[in-house]
Amino acid sequence: MSTKKRKTLTRDWSRLYLGTSMFFLIGFLFFGFSSLFFAEEQPINATPIGEEKRLTNGQTVTLLDWSYDEEQTRMRVRLLFDQPQDYATKLVARIAYKERPTDEQRVRVVYHQDEHYVFEIEDVPRDFDQLALRLYVIEPQQSLEKLDAVKREDMLVESLYMDQRRVSIKSLPLQKADDYAQLFLTDEHAQSQKQIEKIKREQIEQASLIQQIEQDIESKQATLPDLTLDEQVEREDEIFNLKQDKEEALLRQTELKKQLGQEEKRQDQMRIKARELKW
Repeated sequence: MSTKKRKTLTRDWSRLYLGTSMFFLIGFLFFGFSSLFFAEEQPINATPIGEEKRLTNGQTVTLLDWSYDEEQTRMRVRLLFDQPQDYATKLVARIAYKERPTDEQRVRVVYHQDEHYVFEIEDVPRDFDQLALRLYVIEPQQSLEKLDAVKREDMLVESLYMDQRRVSIKSLPLQKADDYAQLFLTDEHAQSQKQIEKIKREQIEQASLIQQIEQDIESKQATLPDLTLDEQVEREDEIFNLKQDKEEALLRQTELKKQLGQEEKRQDQMRIKARELKW
């Protein structure tokens, strides 16, 4: 009877080991090949809106808006450069989809005034995934298509990117030059307002800093008679450094006041220009 029991226990343990091994084997196979069944999330690659980007030619560009009209399968991109393009060069734009990075397509310039550019991209599929807007700066007599790969790479000053999950979906009606000018003016006014708010915040910070420095100077000067000669020399150095800090803060205040005046003057000019556009 004891022999039969031992055989039953041995058989049970064998089944347990076998079941456990099969469990781990199935788990290993499932998670090992899970990428075949579950598509991994692709990282988002999209240039931030409203942030300056430094170009290889020393300029900066700001992506103001990147919109997509699903009905018309058309994109519109608005860019602001920190200065107008050099008369001895020209800006050329091309797009390329992530799936076909070497297959560049032409981009239409629908508005260009000084440092302002509006590009339109036609026939963009609804499942475009990700694409790049490549900016080249070449000489007026040059043709981008006739340049070899090395020279094209040298002429590339920046690539801006858009992801289907980040693009702004909106209707893109046909617009006139004044309409685009108004859009840029609105953006410029908003940026100026942000700058004014930033300057005013720093003015408050500088005023608070000056007040704190003055209190520290007054406190240290009051303790001078109670110190030894060596301690007085050390304390005088501390007071001198504080006075230097105060002078720097006062200079910064003067600079901020000047910047604020310039921004307010700039806003006055924008209001005048806005009224002219409405005429």
